[in-house]
Amino acid sequence: MMTPFQRMLSYVRRYPLKVISGSLCVVFSAYIGLLGPRVIRMAVDGLRSGVTQDKVTVFALLIVAVSFGKGIFLFSQRKILVGLSRDIEFDIRNDFYAQLQRMSLDFYHNNRTGDLMSRATNDISNVRMLLGPAIMYGLNTIFTTMFAFPAMLLISGKLTLVSLATLPLSSFATKYFGSRIHKRSEEIQEYFGVITAKAQENMSGVRVVRAYAQEEAEEASFKALNREFVNRNLRLIRLSALFMPTLQVLIGFGPALVLWYGGNLVLNGTITLGQFVEFNLYLALLIWPMIALGYVVNLFQRGMAGMKRLNEILVQTPAIRDTEEKQEIKEIQGSIEFRDLTFAYPGAPDHPVLENLNLVIPCGKTIALIGHTGAGKSTFINLIPRLLDAPPGQVLIDGRPIREIPLQVLRQNIGYVPQETFLFSDSVAGNIAFGVPQAAQSAIEEVSEQSALLEDIQGFPEGFETMVGERGITLSGGQKQRSSLARAILRNPRILILDDALSAVDTYTEEKILGHLRSIMRGRTTILVAHRISTVKEADEIIVLHNGRIAERGTHDELLKNNGPYLALYEKQLLEEELAAL
Repeated sequence: MMTPFQRMLSYVRRYPLKVISGSLCVVFSAYIGLLGPRVIRMAVDGLRSGVTQDKVTVFALLIVAVSFGKGIFLFSQRKILVGLSRDIEFDIRNDFYAQLQRMSLDFYHNNRTGDLMSRATNDISNVRMLLGPAIMYGLNTIFTTMFAFPAMLLISGKLTLVSLATLPLSSFATKYFGSRIHKRSEEIQEYFGVITAKAQENMSGVRVVRAYAQEEAEEASFKALNREFVNRNLRLIRLSALFMPTLQVLIGFGPALVLWYGGNLVLNGTITLGQFVEFNLYLALLIWPMIALGYVVNLFQRGMAGMKRLNEILVQTPAIRDTEEKQEIKEIQGSIEFRDLTFAYPGAPDHPVLENLNLVIPCGKTIALIGHTGAGKSTFINLIPRLLDAPPGQVLIDGRPIREIPLQVLRQNIGYVPQETFLFSDSVAGNIAFGVPQAAQSAIEEVSEQSALLEDIQGFPEGFETMVGERGITLSGGQKQRSSLARAILRNPRILILDDALSAVDTYTEEKILGHLRSIMRGRTTILVAHRISTVKEADEIIVLHNGRIAERGTHDELLKNNGPYLALYEKQLLEEELAAL
């Protein structure tokens, strides 16, 4: 398992040329920058013997040349290293998003959407700042120090030691403040996830908030969270604000000591005035990198905290994935078997939702599931596309254990209309063609007709190009269900699963859709989950689930003769229809 630091290095290793060229630019920039003090020393000592126009011109041109050379490499290092950080940010964001796509349903039950959004935005930005500015300034500090100290030692070893007198204190301050900045950065980034989750929940549930007139209560709740977030940031700001001046004061003692001791060395003739000026310029060049060290430490701690939070997601192995049992299977026919199936959710292993269930669904047959709420119908169908994972060997497709079939192949051959319809912020056509991006317009229109949606679409302002809004907010419940149904039909799947897919349409529209579906279902395995008898009565076999077990099974006519739960449900619905008619 990769540590956060190892994972970060793995991204950096993808760009060896940029890392090397960017680092070389930092080296050349630091080296050329140190030629400036040498030119100044030559100028000071040279002009003391006599000032001429030629000397002034030569020294001036040398200083310009040094500045120009340093400027070129400064520009190059920023372009390469900051560009590198953007490339790595791109990679991390793609990998993080791909990881989210692979994770199974239980992952989203245990992680709040807002927190995941925070990791995908705020944390990745902090990692980018670490891999860009922090590395650039850090390398600049290292190489400037490496080049400056030997030059300072050549001038005077004693003076160099005097200039380093405050270094131990500066190092202690950096370590002391750095650990605390890291801890507070982690706390802030975790709390940012809480705020993002709160905002996301309120935006998704805005209708409920307004329906219950809870705007003021939710504003007050968010304000309290926001105030705590500000307070946590202020604590970090106070710490950082104290760190930078402390570092500057400690570093500032160095030049004062150098001025006092170095001045005496000049008076004693130990070093020349030019060397003294050169030494002070080297020291001045080191002051900014040392001060920037505080900024680098801050960025480093924030970036590592962000990488740690990202790595917590990236190291996770999806609970449902292709395993070693996977075979080279390219397509499926569609027969389904449940063999002694007992399934319980991970959080409640002693309370199975489905128990000792045996059922064979031949290829091309239509099976209907019916039963009271909580009977296990949705769990049953979610096991087929492996949205939930059954125990090994208890669910088979075409006679093979379902884990032998690659997930991609399995799901490509299933058209699934879930109970909770979800539409994307796209056009009507884009939502219908979600599973078949290259679908022809004629095919989209055909499945819209089959799902009784075409007439509604033709009445929209922009027809198929009408935007449906976030989660399909501009469509009615029935229109959303029919859009989801059209999406499933367009895939031309071998297995079609409809989980209460017609509950939001009226009985007339339902009968119209079922009329189209009869021809579509012919030749493909279809599983209908419904509460209405009218939806399931034409199925080849009806399965009545009760408390996770098969209570009875048979055709519509057979079940009416059994005087069991199906007959009771049928009579109840007949009575409801008669009362509604009255």
